Amino acid sequence: MRASGPFVLFGGVVLCLLSCAGRFDPAHFDGTREPQRAEPESLRELAASTSELEPLGRVRASCSARSGFRRLDQEALSDVDCSTERLRRALRESAARAGGEALIDVACSSQRSSSNDGDLVSCSADVARYRNGELASLRPLSAPRATPQGRPAPSPSDVLWIDEPDASLAFRIWVSFTPALAEFKRPARRGAEVRELPRLPLTDAALGELVASCDGECEERALRYGVLVAAGRLGAPDVVAVRCFRSGSRQSCVGTLAAPERDE
Repeated sequence: MRASGPFVLFGGVVLCLLSCAGRFDPAHFDGTREPQRAEPESLRELAASTSELEPLGRVRASCSARSGFRRLDQEALSDVDCSTERLRRALRESAARAGGEALIDVACSSQRSSSNDGDLVSCSADVARYRNGELASLRPLSAPRATPQGRPAPSPSDVLWIDEPDASLAFRIWVSFTPALAEFKRPARRGAEVRELPRLPLTDAALGELVASCDGECEERALRYGVLVAAGRLGAPDVVAVRCFRSGSRQSCVGTLAAPERDE
């Protein structure tokens, strides 16, 4: 007997959850998807479309930015590390997966959030790909990302793409932090500027434990880096004894934030 009614709806939801998990798209692409032709870092950013381009759709992403040392209770890493730089990378990743080769008229804005004391940061762009001309690459992407031998050393932007996990993963990683101090004021820093140490230095004071978690499949590298990114945003220069584990379907990495007792 054929199932009907709520059983069909429930089955459809389950199938969607299972099949869509690998296509997580925090940048909300709306439009026509085509086979991928380019890696995210190779997309061109243009002020306006040209006759060589065909439109695919529009992509947008947003996050909620707050600053300062504070308690975190299952906040998205994309909010803890909210920036136009991260959002623009998320746009590129989403547009590339949709088959795009160019972002048209990228625009970012920031406004005071009505739900908290932070700012709502948003970025959007039109997505297109080449249908003719010398820049057209009419074949789907087949080779993995690689730097051809003999080329000069990678630029700082190239290193960012190589070293940091996909920006989109930050929308799937959740961060919790319970401060051990009532007050701590240090300027925020990039994750790459945070030291990962095996043990607490004698000159450091522990600031509390920070946990980065992900439901489903996330690379351990992304979670470990998420701990460093969140630590930097809270102003912590050091993370001590990062360890990772799995509990059921959830993967987590935890580390102790620390800082020298005297700000050098």
